[in-house]
Amino acid sequence: MCLSKSPGEVLLNMKRLLSALRWDFIRQLRYNIIGIMLVVSALYIGLFHFIPLDNKVPLLVFLIFNDPTALGMIFIGSLILFEKGDGTLQALVVTPLQHWEYLLSKAISLTTIATGASLLMALFSHGRSTNVIYLILGVALTSMVFVFLGIVVVAGCRSFNQYLLRLLLYLIPLSLPLLNFLGVTDTLWWYIFPTQATLLLLEASFTNIETWKIVYSVLCLLIWNALTFYFALKVFAKDIAR
Repeated sequence: MCLSKSPGEVLLNMKRLLSALRWDFIRQLRYNIIGIMLVVSALYIGLFHFIPLDNKVPLLVFLIFNDPTALGMIFIGSLILFEKGDGTLQALVVTPLQHWEYLLSKAISLTTIATGASLLMALFSHGRSTNVIYLILGVALTSMVFVFLGIVVVAGCRSFNQYLLRLLLYLIPLSLPLLNFLGVTDTLWWYIFPTQATLLLLEASFTNIETWKIVYSVLCLLIWNALTFYFALKVFAKDIAR
């Protein structure tokens, strides 16, 4: 991806990206991804209201935490496998759509759905006191990381079951920050994982936390976005779109 492009080339990139986004939303609607997310969000909202807890913020954070991780990794794997099976990926080599545009289109479309679902859950469960900015930052940046990571994981997979098995190897370490969140541990080691930053930003959406934690969370997720996008691009070009 070249940074020194003429305005005309940038405009062409934007047109191709917008066109890819439109088709991605259409495909995700056909694959019932949007419908599934709406149903899951409704179930989470119902669960939140019926569980008798004095402090429901930790439960709300945990439920929203599942949205970008599940949508980012599970659905991107299934989409890649579907498109590889029907020959869509192989056709990319004869289209002007570049690899980074394809990856960004997938990440932006899935992230938009995840962010919308999370906003619905937060506003229906916690109301107007929700800090929408921190919520959007936490969900959107996390979803992008998991979409790119899912692309790395799905490389070389021939079936969805194989993909799920590989996925577990990544999800287990990425779930370790939940130990801090649940009060089981209190260690800075988990701060190397993007999910620690996610949990802090989601917590900041509903309660007050220290400013340094918010700054750390945004920077951590931006770094992880850059790293996972780089590796996703390399893996996609080498093992998927060929």
